[in-house]
Amino acid sequence: MRLAIYAHPFDLEALGEHGGLGRLRELGFTEVAMATSYHDGRWLMPWHPGGRVRFLEDGAVHYRPTGDYGELRPLASGFVPPVGASPLEALCAAALDHDLSVRAWTVFHHNSRLGSLHPELCVQNAFGDRYLYALCPAQPAVQAYTHGVVRDLGRQPGLGAIEFEAFGWMGYKHSSHHDKASFAPRGLLDRALSLCLCPACSERIEAAGGDAAAVRVWAQQVIGDSVERGDAMAPQVAGDARAAEALLEPVMNARAGLVRELFVACCKLLPATHRRSLQVHPDAAFTGSQLPAPQAAAAGPHEVVVTAYGEAPAAIEALLAHDGMQPFASTARRLSIWPKAPQFTSDEDLMKIRRAAEQHGVQTIAIYHLGLLPWRTIERVAKILGA
Repeated sequence: MRLAIYAHPFDLEALGEHGGLGRLRELGFTEVAMATSYHDGRWLMPWHPGGRVRFLEDGAVHYRPTGDYGELRPLASGFVPPVGASPLEALCAAALDHDLSVRAWTVFHHNSRLGSLHPELCVQNAFGDRYLYALCPAQPAVQAYTHGVVRDLGRQPGLGAIEFEAFGWMGYKHSSHHDKASFAPRGLLDRALSLCLCPACSERIEAAGGDAAAVRVWAQQVIGDSVERGDAMAPQVAGDARAAEALLEPVMNARAGLVRELFVACCKLLPATHRRSLQVHPDAAFTGSQLPAPQAAAAGPHEVVVTAYGEAPAAIEALLAHDGMQPFASTARRLSIWPKAPQFTSDEDLMKIRRAAEQHGVQTIAIYHLGLLPWRTIERVAKILGA
């Protein structure tokens, strides 16, 4: 079983006190997946010498942007010096000396900084509300930005893979700043809130044989029944799931077609040696930062990544065994886990993950995240999973 670990530049900067990249290799890790584009966040960091609580730069990239991005220009992070090697360049160069491969872990369309600057390019729900953390990939300017990111990453010597995260439409459920709601976004309410009906998406829905106006009316009705006319102290209105599936089928087909077009275009910008990896979720109705399986399958990646950051071993095995994973039977599989309580509490929990991964054709287990886990946990996980 191959082991990989996710990291940010500030983790790698502080890694020297724990033996550097050589120590990761000694523990059995064969790959470092470095964040090359990321969103904001507040992180509790167990061992960083600079402090324990860090606020991340919003919508920044950890490489030096040089290409043509069009209207949406990425912001180089504070870790990218005016001259000299960027964090990605430095890692690719240093990894060679330790027999480690490097992956560009890249968040594409979850970008609050760019969304706030360009709300007209964000996901737009049935009431016209814009989700400022969610760039809409149907927008030509967003596609140009996506191409620019991939083009610049493809020029990086020593890079082995690009992992595409948030490559589709970010839905309502993905948390924003200090989220507050009297209703849990689940079922049809989540789907209705997560639809993008901006002009670009509406045009694609119509081209796929759908009725964008009818979809808008349906979404407004579902949201109204559940929220406006609902009762916060009563169960949510269920709605007619079968009728919704028929109405939304062209929407899903339009999305799958666009993801395929965008992913194929990105792949053409990359050297043949760069592995193309997509984060996926087996549920076709999933609305988070991973692509629903049908959309990912249409894209045809080299590898799929099942991210399970809040699931216990039994739930992770259920994800791997889900019918939605069947289209990837011949595709390389990677499982990303966050080994922390209450989901993980024993070495046996880790052994369950290893057995499930082997049973379901997973070649790599990736650990999230170098800077968020104590060293004793990193060493414990590596010992059990890499044995």
